[in-house]
Order: sequence, then C-alpha cells, then structure tokens
Amino acid sequence: MEVVTVNASTVRVGDLASLEGEEFRVADMFALRGGGKKVLFESSEFITLDLTTPLVVRRFRSIEIAR
Repeated sequence: MEVVTVNASTVRVGDLASLEGEEFRVADMFALRGGGKKVLFESSEFITLDLTTPLVVRRFRSIEIAR
C-alpha cells in the first residue's frame, strides 16, 4: 500500500480515506458540475470533493507483470 494525496480528479474506487480517525473505503463516485465529485463510502457516508480539496488516502499499489 502507498499513501497518496488525491483530489476530485484522482480519487479511485477502493481508496482508503482516513477521516477523523476512522477509515472509509471509496465504494462509488458521482461527477458534479465544475469537476467535483460526490464520493460515496462503503459505510453509506459521503464527502464532496472539488479539484482543490486534498484528501490523503491509502491505495493498493498496482503490480505490472512483464510478459
């Protein structure tokens, strides 16, 4: 896992966000006007991100297999 700072344009489903001491996994997202996103967590809670709102998340690192 790696820790990355994301915003509305870079957040991904599966990211683990730490908010107020609790972890929330991103389950779905909906585009908003102006480039923002409404991010829905598995707990049914949500947060609204715009292009300038930073959010620190833990993300599984992609592993590429050379063939």
